[in-house]
Amino acid sequence: MKKLTALVAVAAFSTSAGTIARADTNFEPRSETVQFAELDTADVAGAAVLYRRISSAARSVCRDLEPGRSLARRQPYANCVHAALARAVAEIDRPAVTAYAAAHWVLPGEASIKIARNN
Repeated sequence: MKKLTALVAVAAFSTSAGTIARADTNFEPRSETVQFAELDTADVAGAAVLYRRISSAARSVCRDLEPGRSLARRQPYANCVHAALARAVAEIDRPAVTAYAAAHWVLPGEASIKIARNN
């Protein structure tokens, strides 16, 4: 059975300088399993369905960073979701899924976490 586990290991904390996303050795990464055995991932329609599934899973694993009404938390949340999507697309390694993700500004392997800082 084909499946994917998308992992993201980031923690967020606030300092007087702003919100910083960092890797934390005491932080247990969240994961979400995305099933796609029934999808034809070589087809554009199947790639789109899978992309929506991994996008939903990425938002789920990053839920602790959801900004709500806080403008300061929007960028760390967006970075987390983007990194999780990029890692998942890279792990899936299917040309149609990669092309679909690239059309939505997500490139596989582009999983660096950006630091947001208020000056």
